[in-house]
Amino acid sequence: MSFNKLATAVTAIGALVALSACGGSSESDGASSEITVMGYAALFEDQYKAAVIEKFEEEHPDLSINYIPAQNSAEMLGKLRSEASNPSIDVAILDTSVASTGISESLFEKLDEEKIPNLANVVELGRNADGYGPAVTFDNLTLLYNTENVDTPPKETTDLFDAPDDSVAIPAPPDIQGLALTILTAESMGVDFEQDVTPAVEELSKLTPKVTTWEPQPDVYQNVISGQSDYAIGWNARSQFYADDSDGVLGTVAPENGVVFQINTINAVKDSPAADQASEFIDYALSKEAQEAFAQQLFYAPTVENAEIPQDVSDRVVKADDPRIVDVDWTWMADERDGWTDQWRRQVIGG
Repeated sequence: MSFNKLATAVTAIGALVALSACGGSSESDGASSEITVMGYAALFEDQYKAAVIEKFEEEHPDLSINYIPAQNSAEMLGKLRSEASNPSIDVAILDTSVASTGISESLFEKLDEEKIPNLANVVELGRNADGYGPAVTFDNLTLLYNTENVDTPPKETTDLFDAPDDSVAIPAPPDIQGLALTILTAESMGVDFEQDVTPAVEELSKLTPKVTTWEPQPDVYQNVISGQSDYAIGWNARSQFYADDSDGVLGTVAPENGVVFQINTINAVKDSPAADQASEFIDYALSKEAQEAFAQQLFYAPTVENAEIPQDVSDRVVKADDPRIVDVDWTWMADERDGWTDQWRRQVIGG
């Protein structure tokens, strides 16, 4: 080979090396092709992957989602705390009251509206005034009953007081379902639960002989479907899913005396390894497409104004403008949870 040909070959190889070093590979320029999302396990995980994550990956073939399941928000908070100095999670989906603790401990970042334009579509109830993660799902407390054993379905939470002894399953505080029941009990009594919850807890002590379990296993829905309990309280999304899955054995009713929302928020983890890509996923999760798909998949009410869902789905969810919604400051509730739990243990569970 002549000197000129050798020089040309060396130059060409050098150009290829330079090209590969500065372009093409997302990992080489510091960008990540994987987004790690932490959220609820089991039913939520399966349905969220099908409705949202798989569609996101289809629309973003250069990105993939690594979903980390957790049993509850407290478990998620523990993991985020344990790796605060070197996070492996990019996005966390968890209950708003627990998320507020994460915000106070600087575990989350404020969101950039320029990178997440769909933030503008989140309804007022779902927005975070300080700029942190907004609501990504709305759910609400429901009354459950076994349709094979109960002739007259309950209409209000107060109907539980008329149930036979040893027929009701109630997840007690600190479970948020028990807290929500306390709030609705106070509302029915005309009591300001933020000022003094004691009268509502005293009223709930009348349920003690009615309750067969304060900790339904494996969950409250299977407890009612199996006939271990004829009545219970639960969350609408899972109630509607298991009503279909049980061929109607599980009945579910939104209480006429009030609606308490359970709000899950979507949060950007501070100093996460894929912050920009996390913003892409959060924006998609708040999109009209994703919100509609998950509502149809698992009966969570959309949190964005422009979502449209079929009438047969709309009839089975409580939306953010329902006049029955009780205003609950879940950040305040996070500070009160332990005190309410102690009162329950003394007066209701131990009654």
